[in-house]
Amino acid sequence: MLLNNMFILWVRIFNDVGVGIFRLRRLNITPANDIDFITMYNFFRLTICLLLSIFIISCASTSPPVGDDIVEKSADYKYTAWQINDSKTYEAINALLEQADVLIKNKNVNAAEDKLERVLRIKPDYAPAWSRLSWLALQVNDPERALQMAKRSNSFAQSDVKLQTLNWSFIRAASQQLNDEETYLQADRKIEALKAF
Repeated sequence: MLLNNMFILWVRIFNDVGVGIFRLRRLNITPANDIDFITMYNFFRLTICLLLSIFIISCASTSPPVGDDIVEKSADYKYTAWQINDSKTYEAINALLEQADVLIKNKNVNAAEDKLERVLRIKPDYAPAWSRLSWLALQVNDPERALQMAKRSNSFAQSDVKLQTLNWSFIRAASQQLNDEETYLQADRKIEALKAF
């Protein structure tokens, strides 16, 4: 809507200035250096068209599709879907996850993966650990592994909408790196469907 209004404004300015130039021509008012008003009018039209083209091009979005901001490459990687469970049954898992967090902040990805895999040896169906492994795979440019880990996490996160949404965003990012348009669109649809919950 804003772009449409801007276009209408440019057309009105263009017409007003053009009409003004022709009125000056009819009145035989010419500048001291005797520039031809028709040439000036054509130059003005060309300039306006170039400026309008630059404006439209600059308005075009070059950012990723909406929702890709879920997957960030920053060191502050913790997502609310990965919140640590406070119950006593998860004491060992929580300790390993905290150690993995420290290792990730120190950019020691391999050791962090080892800690997460130890979590999965304790509780193989712990979906947040699979999700973190997916995120780590994206960080080291391993989209195939990221895709597998996110799908595995989703298979265990059936009632956790936040975690599923996060995993589908990882799947979308991985499929974009793999140039797999079909999986990308499927992930996009799933994310939109999960937003309803």
